[in-house]
Amino acid sequence: MEVTPSRWKDYHHQLYQIYHGIIAITLIPFALLFLEWDSTTDKEVHSMTSVFFILFAQLVWVVGYACWYVWKGEKVRYQLKDEMNVGEKMREFKKRNLMKYGILACGGLISVGAMWIQASFIFVIAYFVVLVQYSFLRPSEDKFVRDMRLTKQERKALHDET
Repeated sequence: MEVTPSRWKDYHHQLYQIYHGIIAITLIPFALLFLEWDSTTDKEVHSMTSVFFILFAQLVWVVGYACWYVWKGEKVRYQLKDEMNVGEKMREFKKRNLMKYGILACGGLISVGAMWIQASFIFVIAYFVVLVQYSFLRPSEDKFVRDMRLTKQERKALHDET
């Protein structure tokens, strides 16, 4: 499968749309909850010794595991072979990154859900950790070239007009 410049641009644009769409899935509910956060509510409910807080704080471990898994997990590692062409590498990159974005989206939604039920800044911090992870996984061309171990000829083929 030959990669043409227009195909590369379409592929890259599609990856960015998916990337931003998945971030928006978690960012919109987070922003709405954060803006509606009322600091005058009953402080006993928000106490760190509250049973609800202790139960929901355990969800921070789940979010932490999700953030770890997108970097070290077995199912999200690239399965590269020497005989793969650029098109196959593009499919592999997209498949694994979609899994990574999905895992982070679940972690973000867990943080948002816990924040909705038990208002605490620990869940806000957990959500921001997820957002930072997204920034490191941004599907740039350099990341694609580095992760897929493209040769100079393969990288040049992405932009050639012929």
